[in-house]
Amino acid sequence: MDEREILSVGRLVAFTDGVFAIAITLLVVNFDEPSGPDSELAHQLTDQWPALLAYFLSFAVIGRFWVVHHRVFAIVRRLDFALLGFNLVYLAFVVLIPFTTEVLGDYSDTTEAVVLYAAAIGGVATFNWLMIRHALTRDHIQPDRRFSAAPFAGTAALVNPGVFLASIPVGFVSPLAAELMWTALAIAWPLRRRRALAGVQRTPRQDASR
Repeated sequence: MDEREILSVGRLVAFTDGVFAIAITLLVVNFDEPSGPDSELAHQLTDQWPALLAYFLSFAVIGRFWVVHHRVFAIVRRLDFALLGFNLVYLAFVVLIPFTTEVLGDYSDTTEAVVLYAAAIGGVATFNWLMIRHALTRDHIQPDRRFSAAPFAGTAALVNPGVFLASIPVGFVSPLAAELMWTALAIAWPLRRRRALAGVQRTPRQDASR
């Protein structure tokens, strides 16, 4: 029996969804419950603003990766052990995000915290690209839906892991500069997303006209 016949796409997706759900839920444990007199409550809450920013950043990052995974694996028709392995390594970096988020929230002005966070997100983004690229090159994607997954494994998609990985050496010089690189990526993402969608919409029309 072919290995692809005994590997279940449904089980992989269910397992992955569970890991994502746990990772995104664990983000909230990074906050400290206020204690002390009522008069100090506002002060204790405002003191946690770095953790709050790290929380929203990581929630958006995890949510984005889950959406991409959901869209791509909805059109995956079969698996091989290599694709399964890519997915497991990808999830290994995903589950690191809550820990690195807590470190970033507590030590956002330190090189170590910034480098650790950038390495975790860079790892997720890199294996996300490799995983989707493998699925496309090995024809694991439904032939008539390849255009939907292609933008996530193209050259332009390397910008995401590239920025986070490039911010690691920058973080040794200036943690703030590395964090600004992430901010710039977040601002530019909607523009890149709109351009990618325009390309996806043109592709099926071009194929239909041939």
